[in-house]
Amino acid sequence: MKRSEDLDRTLSRMLSAVGAEAEPALLTRARARIEARARHPFLLRWAMQPVALGASVALFVASFGLSFALLSTEPWSATGESATLIESLLEERGIEDANTLAAPEAEPGSEADSGGAR
Repeated sequence: MKRSEDLDRTLSRMLSAVGAEAEPALLTRARARIEARARHPFLLRWAMQPVALGASVALFVASFGLSFALLSTEPWSATGESATLIESLLEERGIEDANTLAAPEAEPGSEADSGGAR
């Protein structure tokens, strides 16, 4: 209630300062605009401004450029020869060929494992 009275006094002072008449339609529109502006939090009001859009685009471009610059150096691949993750892991373990990872041959006289019981 007190806020409404303060708003009415403020609007009356503004209208008298410019020499305008206090029309009910004008007061209703002015109250609605002022109250609508007061409902939104500060960050939301700031985000609705064009400056905020420009700032967010600038941050996006800067972060994209920084991440591209950091990833283009490839510090994880010292030799640069490994093309895939598997090759990199095999190289790290000191295994020259992926065929050495195959299952061992069955001993003579024993059954070969079918691999079905997993």
